[in-house]
Amino acid sequence: MRIGGGALALAFLTAFVAVAQDADLVLYFDYEAIDGSTVVNQAGNGLDGAVNGQIDIVDGGKLGKAAQFAAGSYIDLDGPSWAADVTPRDGMSVLAWVNVESLGGNHAIFNARASDETWLIHPEVRGGDGNFRWLLRTDGGTTIFDIRAGAAAAGEWVHFGGVYDIASGAALYINGEQVGDGPGGSQIAGDWGLGARVGMNIDDARPFTGLMDDLSIWKRGLTAAEVAAVMDAGAMPGGAAVDASGKATTAWAVLKR
Repeated sequence: MRIGGGALALAFLTAFVAVAQDADLVLYFDYEAIDGSTVVNQAGNGLDGAVNGQIDIVDGGKLGKAAQFAAGSYIDLDGPSWAADVTPRDGMSVLAWVNVESLGGNHAIFNARASDETWLIHPEVRGGDGNFRWLLRTDGGTTIFDIRAGAAAAGEWVHFGGVYDIASGAALYINGEQVGDGPGGSQIAGDWGLGARVGMNIDDARPFTGLMDDLSIWKRGLTAAEVAAVMDAGAMPGGAAVDASGKATTAWAVLKR
């Protein structure tokens, strides 16, 4: 949904909605353009993605343009290069608009795998189960939570919002509504030694086929209000707003342009 900049600002100020400081946003693909074979990380930390296969930028996204993933295509994030200060440990959020072609299989939004071959992170559209999955594991492979909830759909835009905080636990939001939760208490694995990808698992399984828009990964668990704000407006780093009481400036979601 597109609304004017003034109306958007008023809505945020009225609701006192502020999204995390830019340092917590570690990856943001707005999918407005691909620079050759590189998807530039708008979070500004240089951790860009490399296109493998065919990914086209097309009109008709939820917030501007979108990435169209052909079957078997993915974005390689070079997991081993992610330094400790940007790798989520005590909290994590993965948000994206997705529009899969069919529910004939499972679609990996993002995936990371440890050097010991442990699967670490699973935000997915589950075609076989007809729902969504949000899973995180610890160093050593202990499952922190495995949420499978919501109703998956093909051929329409759906917003996926998986969040986790070590103190308060996990939640899965679909189109801004909470559909599942899970426990906290454990640190997320920090070893992405076998890689990290957008759109396909490290073993070339569960290919995401269809459209994806506005993917963001954060190293903290966003609140329900923040998930809704990013869902509606994107997660462009560097935007700022002052809350309605005139207090300190914090980074927030701003309309893609």
